[in-house]
Amino acid sequence: MSNKTILNFFFVFLGFYANAQKISLSDAIQKGLENRIELKTQALNVELSIAENKKNQAKWQPQVAANGDVRWNTQLQTTVLPFALPGSSEKQTTVRLGRPINNTFGLQVEQKIYDGSRKLESTVAQAQTDFQKNNLELQAIAIKQSISEAYYAVIYYQEKLTLAENSEKRARIYWETANEKASQGLIIKSELDKFSLDLSNAQYNLTKSKQDYELSLEEFRYKIGTDEKLIPSESLQNILSYSSINHNPTAVTNRIELKNEEINLQLNGLSAQKVLLRNRPTVTAYGNYSAFQLAETFNPLAKQTWFTSNFIGIRANISIFDGKLAKLQSQDFLVRQKINRLSIEKLTKDFQYEATMAANHLTISVLNLDESKKNISLALAIMENDKFRFTKGLITPAELKNTEFSLQNAENQYTSAIYNVLLANIRYRKAIGTL
Repeated sequence: MSNKTILNFFFVFLGFYANAQKISLSDAIQKGLENRIELKTQALNVELSIAENKKNQAKWQPQVAANGDVRWNTQLQTTVLPFALPGSSEKQTTVRLGRPINNTFGLQVEQKIYDGSRKLESTVAQAQTDFQKNNLELQAIAIKQSISEAYYAVIYYQEKLTLAENSEKRARIYWETANEKASQGLIIKSELDKFSLDLSNAQYNLTKSKQDYELSLEEFRYKIGTDEKLIPSESLQNILSYSSINHNPTAVTNRIELKNEEINLQLNGLSAQKVLLRNRPTVTAYGNYSAFQLAETFNPLAKQTWFTSNFIGIRANISIFDGKLAKLQSQDFLVRQKINRLSIEKLTKDFQYEATMAANHLTISVLNLDESKKNISLALAIMENDKFRFTKGLITPAELKNTEFSLQNAENQYTSAIYNVLLANIRYRKAIGTL
């Protein structure tokens, strides 16, 4: 890859992110929580659940209905009387009763007085709302984790880019030194070609590191759900400031998955009670007031054509025998409760194991990072010493290349250790329910 191609790529990349806004991890998470569509969708599900609870309460408000009927009887119905009118020789009499105009207006009021499941319905609705809220929090945790991982990935590739830039600078210095020595006849052409190859490989690695960094920035923006040009503002030193890990296996009780399973346990218990209460009586009070008009012509204002009626009553519905259906259905919910309890027990053990393994992995990752820091410091010191010795002709090109190879291995181990610590930190916090 030519130097011109590399420069063109750098200028395009730097131009695109020249005006990028720096953002902290906490601000990036907050922006992601505001932008992510799936979180907005789940928030609407919470609203629907709250609205369902309000509907249950509305059922216990008076239910008022008005009705009206304007009717023109174009032909009155014939009624047969099983007797003859006085002076008639017929055995029966046919008559048409009523008036052509028959208008009716009424008002119906109903009020529930007693339903054994009323209190349970309210409790069930609240539990379902809590379940939806927990699901909202679960999605928020997943989004926090994905944004944090993307944020750390940018810093990881940024560190690799810095190392690649340093490696390219060293390779260029070695090549310039070797080129000078070759012009003086101190090294042969084949040795100079090796330095040229090393410089080309370093330039390729630098270009690839730029591409990886750019892709990590694109993924970071996608995870936040924005088209803004954003880059992390925090330094590697800030995010690698760890505190000691005081692992407590009981901390897994904070996990939302456990809370959801406990809500399912509660809902199944409430459903079992609700089924049994279904056979209890329900009592409703009702009343009706109606006004109707009977007239020969359509004239709502005609005098002595309007008549009224009204009534009040109490209606009770009582189940006498349902074939033990309610009892059988309630037993199903009791079995589901047993399943919930077993699930809670298994989830608790799984989360305790997950938290323990995450704590161990984080501890090991921090130790590995500390060791890799020592190795890279030592490798850099050796590299500086051998670079000076090479310029003085005290070591061969092959010895210098071995030192450079050792430094690159130390750098690769260092960057890998950084990324492992960052990921381990996120996963540990998720495992103990504090993410």
